[in-house]
Amino acid sequence: MLRKISLLTLFIAWLFATGETIAQASKSPYTSQGIGDVFDMGLAHNQGMGGIGISNGSFWYLNNLNPALLPYNSLTVFSAGFIGENRTLENDVASEVNGGGNMNYLAMAFPVKPGKWTTAVGLMPYSNVDYESTSVVDIQSAPNGEQALKRAQGSGGFNQFYWSNGYAVNRYISVGLKAAYIFSNIESDISFDLLDDESPGVSYVRGQNTRISVSDFMFSGGIAFRKDSIFNNKIQFKAGLTYDLGATIDAEKFSKTEQRSVDIPIISDSLENVRGTLELPQAIGAGISFNNGQKWTVGLDARYQPWTDYRDFEGTSDDLADYVKIGLGGEFTPDPTSVTSYFKRVTYRVGFTYENTPFQVTGPDGSLNQVNDFGINIGWTLPVSRISNLDFAVKYGVRGNVDDTLIREEYFKFYLGVTFNDQWFIKRKYN
Repeated sequence: MLRKISLLTLFIAWLFATGETIAQASKSPYTSQGIGDVFDMGLAHNQGMGGIGISNGSFWYLNNLNPALLPYNSLTVFSAGFIGENRTLENDVASEVNGGGNMNYLAMAFPVKPGKWTTAVGLMPYSNVDYESTSVVDIQSAPNGEQALKRAQGSGGFNQFYWSNGYAVNRYISVGLKAAYIFSNIESDISFDLLDDESPGVSYVRGQNTRISVSDFMFSGGIAFRKDSIFNNKIQFKAGLTYDLGATIDAEKFSKTEQRSVDIPIISDSLENVRGTLELPQAIGAGISFNNGQKWTVGLDARYQPWTDYRDFEGTSDDLADYVKIGLGGEFTPDPTSVTSYFKRVTYRVGFTYENTPFQVTGPDGSLNQVNDFGINIGWTLPVSRISNLDFAVKYGVRGNVDDTLIREEYFKFYLGVTFNDQWFIKRKYN
């Protein structure tokens, strides 16, 4: 029992220790729009199947994409995940490579009433912002047509601490609710350095720094259905539906303009610290899957979120588009009960994803083009004990293209997840 209490203490400590840095990965210029890249709730084992999981609940893994699937977890389960990323960006004149990695999620679930009601808490990123760019711009009202070097960079993102509950209404239908506390901040900085400055003395740069901080709640729900023994009495059919309520998030904006010398602030000209809101849109997801016990599963998920309804601190949509994601994937375990071959108990996964991201870019012809993303996923799970495992996944993807969106991103994402299952709160019996 002391070991279990220590594990819970460690989990809570990690929640606070990683709260400000959990969302960082690699740089992408597209994250300058809106609130950046929005994460889904899929854990490492989901990522190996193209991120699917709205319908396909499992006894051995934390069911995190649809709270209605939590009753599958009749054991106490602890999951932690890490993400690494390598991204190559290119346009028609240059390319660059960057990468990064960090903790991706921490989650824990335990059954209040096994098979009937399970509750879960966790910490995950909600969005990620990480970009840096330079460009030459004309100075408005300059008498001699002077130009300046504009540097723009952003970092941060929003995190979420959530509490989910799933309840099995009967053997076919279950429902779930999730409450998420959204917090943390996004910081952006823009500076202008006058080109061909022939003035004597120290050269000064004009800069503006802005930080948007949020702190509020969001709510979502889900429903799941399953039907046993279809077709040849061995195949199980599952379906799931999720709905995220739109939310008006309390926000605070802090900004200042500065004169800088070698990136050191010399004079702060003005300060602004005002309160406002961000309008985050609703979202709906749906999925279906078929499985044959623990041997194999195939599934299809779709998600839609109208980011045209997003409103930033100033009340604009930031030219965002409606988001659509389709994921197709499956998993296969040669012999889940094998005692003679370890590799027959290994689970192998593959999946595909296609996304119309919320980001839009003005193309060479002046039209506004939506950025698309296509990915191929593979993954596997290594059992490390009777009921615990290590999960691995790799995703290769391409986002955008040089012709329409000016920048093409080619990336590899690496996921590592650890899952511990155990039995807690067992009532002891005495003879």
